[in-house]
Amino acid sequence: MLSHASHAVNDIYWFVIPAVLPVILDEFKLGYGWAGGILTAFLLTIAVFSLIFGHFSDRFSRWAIISLGFILASLGFFLSGFSHTEGTLIATLLIAAVGVSTYHPSMYAAVDENAKIKRGKIYGFFEFWGVVGILGVFFLFGSLLQRVDWRGIFFLTAIPGVWLAFLFIRNPVPKQDNSKLSDTTQSKKTVPGFSLKIISLFFIGLSLRILSITAIVNFAPTYLVREFNLPVDIANYGTGLIFLGGMIFALTFGILSDRYNQLAILLFLSGMIAPIIFFLGITHQLFLVYMLLFLLGGFWLGFSPVQNIYVSTLTSSIGKGMGFGFLMGFMTLTNAFGPGLFGVLADFTNLRTAILWYTLPALLGWILLLIMARSMKKTVVNY
Repeated sequence: MLSHASHAVNDIYWFVIPAVLPVILDEFKLGYGWAGGILTAFLLTIAVFSLIFGHFSDRFSRWAIISLGFILASLGFFLSGFSHTEGTLIATLLIAAVGVSTYHPSMYAAVDENAKIKRGKIYGFFEFWGVVGILGVFFLFGSLLQRVDWRGIFFLTAIPGVWLAFLFIRNPVPKQDNSKLSDTTQSKKTVPGFSLKIISLFFIGLSLRILSITAIVNFAPTYLVREFNLPVDIANYGTGLIFLGGMIFALTFGILSDRYNQLAILLFLSGMIAPIIFFLGITHQLFLVYMLLFLLGGFWLGFSPVQNIYVSTLTSSIGKGMGFGFLMGFMTLTNAFGPGLFGVLADFTNLRTAILWYTLPALLGWILLLIMARSMKKTVVNY
């Protein structure tokens, strides 16, 4: 299915930089601060343009927007392979970031509109295929780094985007019927309304959670290379365990969210992140680190199906594309600063200390979601 294949490729684009980051640092002789800065610039660009393209996706053909995105992403990564200075590398990666930003707001909205029943399972399968792509980054690229350099990896990364852009152009979907959107919006307004407080707690809680996770995930290959003296390819295999856990948990908790209390699942999965990050920072046994990375990925990405259900519910009045664009933009805007701050903190302390500090945003995010859950229960009771 086109949506599954495209999700896998788009998620590859999110994580190809961390996969080759240790090699880039060595070639350009950069510190952790520079590494974090590259990731922050990439994510910040995705955040800003996610909001823009989310708004556009409610007014123009989503398939056309996604097709344009894959062309830009492929062009950006292809040009990045020719970079010989830090400046040109960052500039070309930002072109790729603009392309990457088009996908999730548009496709999440399209998936949500087709998810009439068993929404958790549908989201779980959609996330499953996205994680398959990311898993391929760290296992396949880990092997490829033994044969080609990071420039070759970027060249190879550009190829599937061109193919997918062609497929989306060949398989257009009609622009949405605004009258149907209005009817849907009106019907959803009959359910209990959610206050700005609840919506704010939800998005801020998610963002703080992602702030911790993204920094750890992006620095995982570098952490394994620098702290455990692993070769880059083996470090990428180890990082792949994050996404193996995510692949399994996304599908499992997507199905479970159709059968059990979704709010309880949301709180459970978000509450496990801080303890996992804490133990990751103090553990010196490589086997335990692998287990923790697997669990981190599981609780991180297993959260996505129920998260998306709540996004659709809480933002139904502003349009699906805009709602999911707001999700991607707000969260990515917040976590864009995560790698940069993490890198600076690691330069002043060390990688392990930086990891321990990053348990705090995850813990605070969970507390905010607990407050949100309590407020939601009061809203339903009062209604």
